[in-house]
Amino acid sequence: MRTLKFNVEGQSLKKDPACDFSGIVKGSKGYLQCSFSFSREWAGCKVAASFWSYDKEKGAAPVKNSKCKIPDEITDFKSFQVCLIGVRDGYRITTGKVKIEQEG
Repeated sequence: MRTLKFNVEGQSLKKDPACDFSGIVKGSKGYLQCSFSFSREWAGCKVAASFWSYDKEKGAAPVKNSKCKIPDEITDFKSFQVCLIGVRDGYRITTGKVKIEQEG
């Protein structure tokens, strides 16, 4: 399994500069996952990752233990975007989208 790592600081979602995002090939199934390093604003939140392509949400996944699987339905696109939504009592936080390019 390949892990794509991201840093989350408040509402900012960014690719971890120490993680290699090159050579991702479209069409993988059950192979890609995301890992997130969260800032304190996300403490206590239930978090979901939302996956987008062509300006439409194509899938979502719960984030558990700071990780989630990338849904199979998103991996057939040349590129896709990911963003996060976190909620807890009377509190909601979201991030902007980050684009992931795929080869093939």
